[in-house]
Amino acid sequence: MRAKRLLAGAAAGVTALAVIGGCANQIKQLEPKLELRAAAQHLGAEKQAGFTLRLTGSADDLVAAVKKQDPDASSDDTDMLKKLFNSSFTIAYDQAAEGPNDDRMSVAATIDGVTGTELRIVDKVLYVKAPVTDLVQKFGGAASDIDEIRDEATATDPAFKALFDGGWVSLDVSEAVKTSGLPTQDTDSAKAAAEIKKSAQNLFDGAEIVRDQADSKHLIVTTSTTKAYSELKRLVTAVGGDETKELTDELDKAPKDRPIVIDLWIDDEKLTALEINLLQFVDGATGRVAVRLEVTTGAPIDAPPGATKIDPKLLSSLTAPAGAAPGAGGGNANGIALSVGYGALAVAEEEGIKPAKALPKAIAELNGLPFKAKIVRSGVAEVTVGSDKACVKVPATTTGQPKVTKGAC
Repeated sequence: MRAKRLLAGAAAGVTALAVIGGCANQIKQLEPKLELRAAAQHLGAEKQAGFTLRLTGSADDLVAAVKKQDPDASSDDTDMLKKLFNSSFTIAYDQAAEGPNDDRMSVAATIDGVTGTELRIVDKVLYVKAPVTDLVQKFGGAASDIDEIRDEATATDPAFKALFDGGWVSLDVSEAVKTSGLPTQDTDSAKAAAEIKKSAQNLFDGAEIVRDQADSKHLIVTTSTTKAYSELKRLVTAVGGDETKELTDELDKAPKDRPIVIDLWIDDEKLTALEINLLQFVDGATGRVAVRLEVTTGAPIDAPPGATKIDPKLLSSLTAPAGAAPGAGGGNANGIALSVGYGALAVAEEEGIKPAKALPKAIAELNGLPFKAKIVRSGVAEVTVGSDKACVKVPATTTGQPKVTKGAC
């Protein structure tokens, strides 16, 4: 009898150990998901946070992948890709008070090593500053080009002089909307944030999540293009509504299904970084080029002191009906002429033609704006907005800059 009891006890013990072992294995598999959920909840509760976005990995691997997709990619294209590795963007938000009306945000950019470009939105006022001269020279512009652009911009609004001098300029967004007649954007930021959180949760809930054995803070998430695609379509529809129907119609065809690996780093239930290797989407690509997002410490976002105000009526000239008098939205032919000139350079570079031949297409691409334009001779066009006229002359090659003069050609 005692032997039978011992055997029964031993059997019960073995069974209990097996059950505990199985539960432990399930807990081990569930634990990374719980940690990820806690990190998401922590981030969602933050009133102030920032994110720095940059590329990591090998620029040569990215160039090789692009050439697999587009064998005709030019050296200018590949040089631009390499510049991305020397650039970064930091996006931050500050929920200054309850409700979305007081929300503030900022974007600070380092562009191919040049720092100082920053944008802030505080109390519905847009603030911008940029090292314009350094950026123009960085991308091949000459000092004379900068002077011409400065003169044209300052002729449109003297406030732009402050921007070219590296100072802050400001624009009252709500006043600009009223003055220009542009439609107001009824975006519910709280709803958008909730929908983004829901999509992220849906994507990660159906994914395989494991911990890196070599780094306890590193979680490896494996999902699929099909899952990501369906969540993207759901998110666009939920946030944008009927206005995004055209975009969602273009998303009708799902991409080829393949696994997607996302790397996350979590420390003390706080997300610190996220990486997605872009080359996993390119057939035959090797190496690693990742978009890396690093979570930075949140801080208050305030309006910069001493910003020079841009006249909101400046935008009205871009939205006035044809024939309007200057001052009623018809006085910015210079600005549109400059857009036509730079548009011609972009078309010429993209299609490998001379800027003069690209000028008609550049005019056609701006046909949504209320202006008239005519080619008066090769490489020269006259722009009319209401009773205001300007003349634009494009350079012989894409290395030059367009020249705009006030008045008829």
